[in-house]
Amino acid sequence: MLALFAALLPLTVFPLCEPRMHCYESYSAIMGAAAVVVAAAVMSALARGMEAPRLLSVITALGGAQFIAYPSFAIGVCGNPQMPCRYGDLPVWNLAGALVIVLSVIAFFTAKEVEP
Repeated sequence: MLALFAALLPLTVFPLCEPRMHCYESYSAIMGAAAVVVAAAVMSALARGMEAPRLLSVITALGGAQFIAYPSFAIGVCGNPQMPCRYGDLPVWNLAGALVIVLSVIAFFTAKEVEP
């Protein structure tokens, strides 16, 4: 849920550039990563064994790393530091990615086998 919120919050607070620009492409990529993170988190909550939540938390952590990588250096955002995507969206996506990674690590180490 945090991933979905983090992906949608910058869009509502800071407007994006027009399509075919770096910030728009970064946002599209982050929405895909958010979908993977949300799906893995839901599957992790429904899993019964210990191994499945741990593996899914690794997938979730990789999604959090994508939150940081896409706008920072993989795709990038606008080069102009005065654009909203640069001063607004980029820090939010980096913070959200870091939070997703931290929560994934916590979920990895606190995973327990659920009794049927």
